[in-house]
Amino acid sequence: MQIRGLLAAAAAGALMLSACGGNEAADTDLAAPSAETESTLTVWLMDGSQPDSVVDAVNAEFKEKYPNVDVNVELQQWAGVQDKLTTSLNSTSTPDVVEIGNSLTAKFADAGLLSDLTDVADDLGADQWLPGLAPSGELDESRYGIPYYGGVRVVMYNKDHFKEAGVEVPTTLDELEQVAAKLAETKGGTDAGYSAFYFPGKFWYGALPFIWSEGGDIAVKDGDEWKGTLDSAESRAGLNRLKNIVDTYSTAPTDGNEVTNWEVFQEDNIGMVMDSWWAPGAVVGANEAFADKVGVFPLPGVDADKTAPAFFGGSDLAVPEKSDARGLAIEWTKILTSTEIQTQLAKEGGVIPNNEAAFVGHEGNDFLLAADEAAKVSAFTPVSPMWGNVEADAVLPDMLVKIFSGASSVEDATTEANAKVTEILNG
Repeated sequence: MQIRGLLAAAAAGALMLSACGGNEAADTDLAAPSAETESTLTVWLMDGSQPDSVVDAVNAEFKEKYPNVDVNVELQQWAGVQDKLTTSLNSTSTPDVVEIGNSLTAKFADAGLLSDLTDVADDLGADQWLPGLAPSGELDESRYGIPYYGGVRVVMYNKDHFKEAGVEVPTTLDELEQVAAKLAETKGGTDAGYSAFYFPGKFWYGALPFIWSEGGDIAVKDGDEWKGTLDSAESRAGLNRLKNIVDTYSTAPTDGNEVTNWEVFQEDNIGMVMDSWWAPGAVVGANEAFADKVGVFPLPGVDADKTAPAFFGGSDLAVPEKSDARGLAIEWTKILTSTEIQTQLAKEGGVIPNNEAAFVGHEGNDFLLAADEAAKVSAFTPVSPMWGNVEADAVLPDMLVKIFSGASSVEDATTEANAKVTEILNG
């Protein structure tokens, strides 16, 4: 599985698909068809989203219920997938199930290309979905996307450095700053090229938890309009805290991104760094010298009883509006998103499943269990068809670079970014 590439693309807004239709017996509603139905179901999933064993298990269970339905699962490549999906959803040969990067579900739903699944959401486990995955599939109080899986950012730390400094894993953001101060004191700090907390300037996925932990947000819906809230006192409090940490404890480039965080960590001059849930395992797998050095914890919150809300990127499953096998599509999706299959996906695929009950698939893996804890308190970006334009215009990375480089104050940078977010979301 290409897990690292998968989440990078999904969080950035690339999508994952399902295959083309060609059903002999069409059904145009969401009800479960008769077991005697003869048809063909086409599913598009992204290459690397899941191991073959998961798809095989889903198809085997589906075949027991619908022995006369042939399922074609076609794996799509990341390159050009958004354009391919747009073309397919607009055609009469649309797939019946599609996997979509969750930051783009609202865009396709707003275009009228996805079926309204509100009436079957409860049957698909809506009451069990993790808080950061659920919002992306809903637009204007209707459900179009079903959470499939995702990933969060966690704090990776050097156990040897913690031991040397005599510190423990922090349980609040205040304690995190105290731990950083002790690490810097012990290891010489930034003057010695040491990062007690390494944080590149464009790392907006990592910045959001600091904003959310203080009660801030990017934007909120006010009636039919979006109102940017980056300039709120709460959002600025989170950014001021992060700026102090970056200014005091990070040697990362203020105009850099997080792509190489896990590699830089292996240079052994970093105490703590935020990175994707897969990164700790990647470090251990790539560097034998770090086999016993890597520890992981979810970013703590303001109070010890709640971790900072983690941004939850991932993918949704959807049923195209033009599918002529929507009832069958729902039945297949129901199996893929069941706790049993989600547990298998968590165990064999190493991703975070869509519900907490499936976390048992991560038993024995401390890295993934820490990510699961972060996923329990998770959040998502504004659910708007225009959100992709906010990302494309790099509004948040540009804001952070201005703040961390000293080009703008937190107040000025958030005022500017807030105006852009509001304009784009209401465009």
